[in-house]
Amino acid sequence: MRSAGSVVRLLAGVCLASVFWSAGGAARDAQAATVPEVPTPNAAPLSEDEARIQLGRRLFYDADLSDDGSMACASCHEQRHAFADGMPTHPGITDDAGVRNVPSLGNVGALKTLTWLDQHITTLEQQIATPVFGYGPVEMGMPDWATLLHRVSGDACYQKLFARAFKNENGRIDARTVPEALAAFERTLISQNSVWDQAQKKQARLPDDAQRGVALFFGQAHCAACHSGPLLTDQSFHSINAAHPARVRTPSLRNVGVTAPYLHDG
Repeated sequence: MRSAGSVVRLLAGVCLASVFWSAGGAARDAQAATVPEVPTPNAAPLSEDEARIQLGRRLFYDADLSDDGSMACASCHEQRHAFADGMPTHPGITDDAGVRNVPSLGNVGALKTLTWLDQHITTLEQQIATPVFGYGPVEMGMPDWATLLHRVSGDACYQKLFARAFKNENGRIDARTVPEALAAFERTLISQNSVWDQAQKKQARLPDDAQRGVALFFGQAHCAACHSGPLLTDQSFHSINAAHPARVRTPSLRNVGVTAPYLHDG
């Protein structure tokens, strides 16, 4: 419990602060006279590539890319989960149950295929249509490109951002430039400085229990038969067992500590 004296001093401080922030011009003018003007350096303009990444980031976090304005790409791909979401599956805007676990987007620009089961989606620009327009199940529920482009192109801020990011196209907002901007941002989501990486460079030492895990992973447990290479995935599709004949892509084990639950079905 505070003493009476401390309460009085606290109230006095609050009163003084309220005078400073809400009193008339005299108090503000006196304070302003003592604060020197801080010069603002001339910031270098963004390159077109940098402007495209910043535009893509805004699109990634914009729920207006969904039909009812309730779901952004970031609604499922959360940074704290290495751009997964920590759920077995994620319902879309219609609340229909999802059917696939949300994959992490860490190092997604280095992947050869981009969904759990479909081996034909090989670029980020292609993949964007699946959550935005897909209906098996409905995720973001946007009916078509015309609706999305009408919404984006009607935003004055987007008009300026596209003009900076696509100068050679005169700031065109269309079914090519929107995916290109999103993909440019997603390719910056790089994870390559774990303790494991540092140990490979002789910059850190793995704890003893991790070293025992390494011996198992690359030895008796045969984990590295599928989880290989710098991304800890062979990027191939495998049948899990006879009860599940569909071939599923080997997930990367990058950031595995924050991407549970696992596998394609969570």
